[in-house]
Amino acid sequence: MTGLKILAPAKINLHLQVTSKRNDGYHNLISLFQMVSLYDEIYIEKIKNNKIIVEGNFDCALKDNLIYKALHWLKELYSVNGGFVINCRKNIPAGAGLGGGSSDAAAVLLGTLSLLKIETDKDELCKGALELGSDVPFFLGASTAIAMGRGEDLIPLKTRTDLFLLITESGFHSSTREAFKMINPDSFKTMKVLSPGDINRRYSDLSPSEWDFKNSFHSYLYAQNPLYEKIITLLNKHGAEYSSITGTGSSVFAVFSDMKKAISAQKELKNNNILAHKVKMLANRPKPVYN
Repeated sequence: MTGLKILAPAKINLHLQVTSKRNDGYHNLISLFQMVSLYDEIYIEKIKNNKIIVEGNFDCALKDNLIYKALHWLKELYSVNGGFVINCRKNIPAGAGLGGGSSDAAAVLLGTLSLLKIETDKDELCKGALELGSDVPFFLGASTAIAMGRGEDLIPLKTRTDLFLLITESGFHSSTREAFKMINPDSFKTMKVLSPGDINRRYSDLSPSEWDFKNSFHSYLYAQNPLYEKIITLLNKHGAEYSSITGTGSSVFAVFSDMKKAISAQKELKNNNILAHKVKMLANRPKPVYN
């Protein structure tokens, strides 16, 4: 039967402030999400029997896999007969703050809807996607966006294409759950929260060296592992205009205006046994390719 291939891009948090604790146990935040050209590769095929088969180099059990959960939800929502075989080649490291699992879920939702030729209401799709994970709605829409609430309230921005990025693999897994436990509620009272307008102006009009974005987890993560400081110091030495930890770690990213400086930093990271991917900010997410 006909199948398709779809690329699931990673994301970085250029800015991330946790602003309050919610009654439902989650946290409110304001963040600037940016999709980048580091991808998981996903192949989707419709089959006649009712099974959902998910294969790939995952680090979690099938019942916890967001691809598996996304397909079950979609089949139930649209009363889809038959099943699917999914093969996912993961290139986005897990536990790195790059949103790989959420991106995979969104890519499978978009790819399956395209494969089945189902037109869907975007608000309904995003509402269901939020139950899969807080980052999933972002991966269904614009490649650059300010996110608020749990991450579901999104304001699309025009993507900057004049910058170069490095994303490092720090080599260890960082727990989102544990990181949120370390947030001090007293910090919400004194925090100066950037508004959507502030974020848009800094991102769109200023050089990265002037962004002055934040990450609420930065001090906690720095204290947790000295490798963060080592990587960021090296990146800044080689001319990074802005560098930070993405999400709750463990990846560090850096923004450059000069590709030669990015390549120089990448080489020294390699000499220190740290893998770094040279990527670009995506203006549009990749479209499914049929085979």
